[in-house]
Amino acid sequence: MMRTLILLAFLLIFTGCLSPIQDLYPPNEEDRPVPVYVVSHGWHAGIAIESKYIQHLLPDHPKMPEGRILKFGWGDLRYYSEPDAGFGLMLRAALLPTRSVLHVVATDLPIERYFYTSRVIRIQISHAGAEQLGIFISDRFRRDEDGNIKFVADGLYSNSQFFEASGHYYLPKTSNTWTARALRQTGYPITPIYGLTSGNVIKQALKEGYSIQ
Repeated sequence: MMRTLILLAFLLIFTGCLSPIQDLYPPNEEDRPVPVYVVSHGWHAGIAIESKYIQHLLPDHPKMPEGRILKFGWGDLRYYSEPDAGFGLMLRAALLPTRSVLHVVATDLPIERYFYTSRVIRIQISHAGAEQLGIFISDRFRRDEDGNIKFVADGLYSNSQFFEASGHYYLPKTSNTWTARALRQTGYPITPIYGLTSGNVIKQALKEGYSIQ
């Protein structure tokens, strides 16, 4: 227990003020023409981007949703993909390392219209940052020995699906810290270890992002 606390303290000290990665996230916004969106649904947050920037990096699957904008979320396999999940599944997901899923949502609507009840923050990133985000997301799909990904269940929206993901879900490794990690791949100055709540992810996203809803 003491070693865990020391490790957490070390991480807080040395990752507490992460700076932009300037090769990916240049200071001039004119050099960051690609919009990326952090979407908060209350308890958890996800990340969205126009599909044209990352489609070529995503794995092929007949169930993969298609649309102008793709939004990704990561979470516990049973709790996230179960429409009627109750407190027991939520507690299990929080306390025990459990298998995870990626939720992929596609839409042709503006992101703020599709998720009209959610908080949406727009951040401008570079093409190189978008490429790194696409690689990060692609690598989060769990693959079998033949390199294929596995469909789990229909998603929470009309054009969305769940796929098996890599990594185990447990506190403090949550959907929100995953979203913060995804955004960090773009070079954005966000500290994932602080992103335990969607509110904190939004707060960090607003440092250089714009609230569009």
